Amino acid sequence: MFRKTIYTSPNMLPASRLCLGIGLASVIATAGAAPPSVESSEYQKSDHLAGINVAPAWTAKLLGSGVSVAILDTGVRASHIDLRGRIGSGGYNFLSPDANPDDDHVGNTKGHGTASASIISGIWNGIGGAGIAPSAKIIPIKIADSEFNSTSELIARGVHYANTKTAARIILIQPTRQKLSISEFDNLRGASSKGKLLIAPAGNDGNDGPQDPAGQFSTLGDSALVVGSHDNGLRSNFSNGAKGVAQNYIMAPGRDVLTAGNVSDSFFRFNTGTSMAAPQVAAAAALLMAHSPQLSGAQIAKILKESATDLGAPGVDDKYGWGALNIERALAPIGAITIPVEEDPDPEEDPPASDEESVTDKPSSESSGSGGGAGLALGALVVGGVGYALIRNSTAADSTLVVDDYGRTYELDLETRVTVRNPGPSAQSVLKELDSQAVEETLIQRNDLTLTATYLSTGSMDFHHPGYTKEYSQDRPVRMQITGTDNVSSSFAFGINQSVRLVGQGGQEWEEASALASSFRSDSFDMPFLGFSDMGYHAAYEVTSKEGWRTGLTFAAIDDQKKYGLKSESSSLKMGFYDSRYSLNMQLGLLEEDGSVLGGSSGGALSVSGAETLFGALRARFMISSNWSVVSQYTHGITWTKNSANSLVKDFSEIHSNSWGLGLIGRNLLSRGDAFGFAVAQPLRTIGGDADVSVPYYNPSVGGVAFREDRVNLVPEGTETAFEFFYRRPITNRVQWLSYLVHRSQPLHQKNGSQTSVVGAFSWKFGTSSR
Repeated sequence: MFRKTIYTSPNMLPASRLCLGIGLASVIATAGAAPPSVESSEYQKSDHLAGINVAPAWTAKLLGSGVSVAILDTGVRASHIDLRGRIGSGGYNFLSPDANPDDDHVGNTKGHGTASASIISGIWNGIGGAGIAPSAKIIPIKIADSEFNSTSELIARGVHYANTKTAARIILIQPTRQKLSISEFDNLRGASSKGKLLIAPAGNDGNDGPQDPAGQFSTLGDSALVVGSHDNGLRSNFSNGAKGVAQNYIMAPGRDVLTAGNVSDSFFRFNTGTSMAAPQVAAAAALLMAHSPQLSGAQIAKILKESATDLGAPGVDDKYGWGALNIERALAPIGAITIPVEEDPDPEEDPPASDEESVTDKPSSESSGSGGGAGLALGALVVGGVGYALIRNSTAADSTLVVDDYGRTYELDLETRVTVRNPGPSAQSVLKELDSQAVEETLIQRNDLTLTATYLSTGSMDFHHPGYTKEYSQDRPVRMQITGTDNVSSSFAFGINQSVRLVGQGGQEWEEASALASSFRSDSFDMPFLGFSDMGYHAAYEVTSKEGWRTGLTFAAIDDQKKYGLKSESSSLKMGFYDSRYSLNMQLGLLEEDGSVLGGSSGGALSVSGAETLFGALRARFMISSNWSVVSQYTHGITWTKNSANSLVKDFSEIHSNSWGLGLIGRNLLSRGDAFGFAVAQPLRTIGGDADVSVPYYNPSVGGVAFREDRVNLVPEGTETAFEFFYRRPITNRVQWLSYLVHRSQPLHQKNGSQTSVVGAFSWKFGTSSR
């Protein structure tokens, strides 16, 4: 089987925490070194570390291993206790010139280049400060003297030299106040074209815009960053702003940063300036590159900018640019999340029928490559009962490999991102129904024909229930239905974004019982197979004979106009007999879903090419007396699917599902016009079926993606039983009291747990609108 795979690194970042980073034994190699810790003396002395949210990277053991940073500065004192073993080969001194870039002259800066290096990769040894990326290597390129003086020519030559060093993926240019000529600046363009990331401080004049060369960085696009300083979210009074380079500008805490110096091998001091903020950004870039070495400098810069904490005016502005460096957010997924999937060579092939409920672990061939995956947006993982049972029953879904917009790999527990489309009866759903407006208008009123239009829209209350996605929202389109009857034998209805129900010619008692049965919130008294949504077009037609026989047709075309939404067509035939004491009704139909199965998302990681469900329902009502009646319904569906080319799931067996409900309805009990209802029901549940699930994971032995293949049983472990109670009582002609209670045992067919909700509310009418 051909497999679509992606390039990935061995370090994976789950959505909630980082994991599978480089082992500490391989990254802490210097004698006496310790892993970074927020409990250490170094951390407590270094306020800037908390300001950039770096601790989650250390927890994941991301320390910058394998990344080298070229620092264009005063050189580096390699013998300093905080930098021993951190200096890479290939440094150069353009002042001598020779290959000894030692920071050997003590001037006013007390070793500016040594300070820069210690911020990036200083050792955690319990002495002084410590580095953000302590496993990164430093390539010192000396282009400034001990007083931090340099020239544009030296900057250009230093960048050119750094560009020749393959290991130097980040180039930190520390000297300022030097404007580069066109020919000199071409060296920076050359580094940018090779995927290097260039970083420079904004300068310390307190001006609106940065000093050069940072002031020239806007022409380098995404591969260059200008760094300013902030104090607790406010631009430092000494820091130059982002004017002219806002799209390249980011900030870090640059005041009183504890650094190493060149006075001695154990000298430390507190330094202030944007050149103390710039190494923090370089170190953050090193952490990201260590995790995702396939990313270019421009991509790393974009991640740092997009994940920055916004400061000042909303969005990118001329004072704060993109905002403050936030390493924790930089390590989190950015953009739409995708899941690598196995390519199905014949997605339209009918799956083999199988009633076996075996679960096996069959690793796929271990291959790796680049790109690809099902387009799964996290917020679009909406499932029906089949998808929810599949995820809960899969042994590997809790550690699914996913990829963000930049190709970075993460581990995700799919169940934490699942939304169940119709999660069952609740008090909140009753309130949402009450929070609506209805306007009814009689269009035609004749002896032989009555035509009525009803317009419905939701109100403004917000009773949001987590996971409830049925289309109740302030943005929901206006719903409308038109009903008509010839007052003799036939009736019809059309609906737009509103399912339709025909009451027929069964007499007042039957019509009241039918209406009251809809007060139960469980889908067991409805028809769950009619598209799993009311967004779309609906139609129904029914004929009633004088003897009490009814025959009718229903149609629905569902399209909720959403990416990964619902798109289906259904039709059904209804036949039944109605007597003064009882009624019996049978319905047979076909549901055709495009890209989804039983109400799940269309497209994405759990989709199918298509699904067909043959369903049937049997309804019965019995009048015990003029005040009491019993209602019941049983529904059963058989579903067949076709594989999708981009899905984690394939080769479904035949799927069986059912629901049932039994209710007691009373009228005119305590006062005229009141109504009572009690029901016990099982919402729609899969009772048979299985499917192959391929869950991607990172296989370190091949350095790429492999797949764990399971045959997963689609039957949930539990069986939900819902007990519903309602009571309605008119207070006046316009005011009604409603109470509702539901107790759910094993909700969503999970084996353990229960849920109870209750609500009491008044509803009242204003004119022709009800609310």
